[in-house]
Amino acid sequence: MPSTELDPWSDELLDDPWAAYRAIRDAGPVVHLAKYDLYAISRYADVKQAVHDWQTFTSAEGVSFNDLMNSLGGETAPTTDPPEHTQLRRAMLSRLKLSEVRGLQEALQARADGLVAELLERRTFDLVPDVAQRFVVESIGELVGISGEVLERFGAGGDAIFCALGPPNRHFEATIPTAMELLELTASLTKADMVPGGMGWDLFEVEEQGLVPESSSGMLIFNYLGPGFDTTIAGLGNTIWRLATHPEQWQRLRENLDLAAAAFNEGLRIEAPINIWARGCRNGADVDGGKIPPGSRVAILLGSANRDERHYSDPDRFEIARNAQDHVAFGSGVHFCVGAPLARALGTALLSALARQATTITCGEPVRRINNIVRAFASVPTELR
Repeated sequence: MPSTELDPWSDELLDDPWAAYRAIRDAGPVVHLAKYDLYAISRYADVKQAVHDWQTFTSAEGVSFNDLMNSLGGETAPTTDPPEHTQLRRAMLSRLKLSEVRGLQEALQARADGLVAELLERRTFDLVPDVAQRFVVESIGELVGISGEVLERFGAGGDAIFCALGPPNRHFEATIPTAMELLELTASLTKADMVPGGMGWDLFEVEEQGLVPESSSGMLIFNYLGPGFDTTIAGLGNTIWRLATHPEQWQRLRENLDLAAAAFNEGLRIEAPINIWARGCRNGADVDGGKIPPGSRVAILLGSANRDERHYSDPDRFEIARNAQDHVAFGSGVHFCVGAPLARALGTALLSALARQATTITCGEPVRRINNIVRAFASVPTELR
C-alpha cells in the first residue's frame, strides 16, 4: 500500500492541490494518507466505480472526516443509502427532474438577462457576492419558496456546512458554530415557513402523506439550501473566472452561445466545487489491486478524478468544446447530485446572458476562500463591458 505524508487539508494544498493530486494518482489506485489514517481514491475510473458502489463505500456512516458531523447526519439524501435514500431522493426529485427544470429555463434566463444588464450599467463589481451568490440565492430561494432571514443566513453562511465536513483542523473549528446554527435552523422549519407551491411546501406535503420519515422535511430542505447554494455559487464563480482569464474561450462562447452548457460542464470538471468527499468502507475493498482495510474511512478525490490524464487528454487545459458531461463533480450512481439539472440550468442561463450581452469580461486578482471541502473564491474584482 503506497503511503504519503501529503496533507490535502493543508492551506497550501487547499489553495493549489493539483500537483499533489497527480502525485497521489501516480502512486497507486489507493494511497494511505498517513496523517489522517485515511485511504484516498483519486483516479477517474476508480472514483467512478467507488461512488457507484454504495454497498461497499457507504454514505450511511456519514460523509465527513470527523465524528461530530458524522453523528449528526440525520435523514438527508447524502447521508443515507438505499432503501432510505431512494425514498428521500424520490421526494426531492419530484420538482428537480429534468422535465420540470426545463420548464423553468425561460424564467431563469429572464432573471439572468436582467442581472447582466444591471451589471453592464455598473461595469465594476465583485463576481462572487454580486453575481454568483446573488443569482443562485435569489433563484433557488424563490423555487424552494423561502425568503427573509433563513435565505439570508444560508446565502452568507452555507459554505460553513461544507467546511465542517473536513477533519477537525482550524478551519473546522472556525466554521462549526455557524454550521450547527444552520442545521438547527433547518430542523426547526415548518410548513408555515414555506410559500405555498414551492419545493419546500411540496416536501411537507409529501411528509404529511407518509412518503418520507416524520420530521424529515426540514433536513431535506437543508439539502436544497446547503449543498445546493454553495456548490452552485462556487461552480459559477470558478467558471466565469476561467472564461475571463482565457479570452480565446470567452470569444468562442460569444461566437457560439450553444456552447454555454458545455462551458459550464468544463468549468465544473476543471474546478470541481466539491473537491473531496468521504465514504465509509465497512468490510474492506479491493480497488484495482489496492486493498482498503475493513472499517476504514475513504477520501474520494473528485477534483483529482476530473483531472486524471488517464481519462481526459490535457486535463489541466480549460477547453469549453470538450463538453465533459461525464465529469464526476456531481458524483455518480444513486448519490448523483439531485440538484444537478437545476445547477446546469442556472449555469447555462447565466453564461448565455453574459456572452450575449457583454463584449469583454476582465477579472482582477481573486481571493480564494479556504474551505475543507469546496473550491471557491471569496472575492473576484470584475469589470464587464
